[in-house]
Amino acid sequence: MSWLDVDWKRERPSDSATDWIWRTVEVQPLDSAPPIVEEYLAALRRMNVNGDAVYARFAVSGDRDFEWFTTRNRWDEIGFFARLLTHPTARRKLPELTSEAQFGADVTFEWGSSLTLDGELARALVDGGAYKKFDGTAREAKDLGARVCEALFGDRYPEVEVFRSWKAWSPWFHDVAWDSTCFVIDRRLQEVSVLASTDTD
Repeated sequence: MSWLDVDWKRERPSDSATDWIWRTVEVQPLDSAPPIVEEYLAALRRMNVNGDAVYARFAVSGDRDFEWFTTRNRWDEIGFFARLLTHPTARRKLPELTSEAQFGADVTFEWGSSLTLDGELARALVDGGAYKKFDGTAREAKDLGARVCEALFGDRYPEVEVFRSWKAWSPWFHDVAWDSTCFVIDRRLQEVSVLASTDTD
């Protein structure tokens, strides 16, 4: 079973069932970031001199009620992003980022696209941090973003969902223009990558 396999005959779980969904969910940390992702993080950190950039990847699984939502891309209805980022496994893997996390109604994750993710990653480099800019050219930034996407999901664009937020949902962020959280959800492998960055002037 993957999050690509939708059982269209199954009815939506009841509201009472959804309250229990996260008790069934297992979140496992995966290996450290691929080398190209580490290279991308290093580039962000060189620019974000008063901030940081972090990455982690998790395998996520749950019961059939959980999968009713994940296979239909109805992430918000089970508070997926906030619940994953406050899960004990995520807190252990990303302690500074997730410490004192607060997800108010103003913290939303907007739909992105796996087809344009390489460009978004490149834009973060080209835009730079508060005081430093990317060392390379825009073409080099674009190539780096493309290689990150290649390492994460290859050419399986239809199988991957991307969500972004620019809100400061924890004290790790500086609550200014350089705050970013990106979710890359691999629906075939049931894996979730989280990339967050921040800086301040």
